[in-house]
Amino acid sequence: MKLVDTHAHLDLLDDPLAAFGRAKDAGVGQIITVGIDLESSRRAADFSRDLLGVFCTVGLHPHEVAKAGPDLWAELKLLALTVSAVAVGECGLDYYRDLSPRHMQRDAFAVQIELALDLGLPLVVHDREAHKDVLKMLSKSGAERVGGVVHCFSGDAALAGELVAMGFSLGITGVITYKKSDELRALVKKVPLTKLLIETDCPYLAPEPYRGKSNEPAYVAHTHQALAQALGISPEEVASVTTDNARRLFSLPYMED
Repeated sequence: MKLVDTHAHLDLLDDPLAAFGRAKDAGVGQIITVGIDLESSRRAADFSRDLLGVFCTVGLHPHEVAKAGPDLWAELKLLALTVSAVAVGECGLDYYRDLSPRHMQRDAFAVQIELALDLGLPLVVHDREAHKDVLKMLSKSGAERVGGVVHCFSGDAALAGELVAMGFSLGITGVITYKKSDELRALVKKVPLTKLLIETDCPYLAPEPYRGKSNEPAYVAHTHQALAQALGISPEEVASVTTDNARRLFSLPYMED
């Protein structure tokens, strides 16, 4: 029973190689490590070259938009082509922390949607308290042609339905293990299992019983178990379907059990 951590930040871990080993021991067969700016995208690319079963994305997180240089987009595109990135992102909008001006966030998101369309790659979308604008921008840009995932999904059932109708998947993190996450546990029952992915967002959002500590890819197993419990189906079925979902969306190679 192999799992895929579809959203990790290996470069932000204290000891990525040790975490990689623990992930393998925990049954995590593949990891997607996600870029948040040019330098982190390059580090993600290095991991994808050096570690079997690790794949990378390239992108600019909304928090980093104000710091972006003029040559960024050309360099990200070249990097994506050079290392066979599996997605564009983490990109999107964050109206909670507002670490970059909102108009700049929207401009950068638009550019990355176009980059994904140009490269034929799915999007890894960050959406925090910006649901309306994220949905509008995805819809108007034709992003359904490449699809993607709204990672660490935090919207309601109506938003989930609209995203799924556009061909997007929803990323489920360790938040589903928290005691106060009854709404999320109820929501996943309303979404086709074929549109759910499991992820850590490590080193953030560690699941119970590690909440408050540094997260790592091995802990995606706790999210997997909590999702199965919320859905009332076997962990084996959740593992099989979510792994197939990740493989299709990101064009990952098949894993032997």
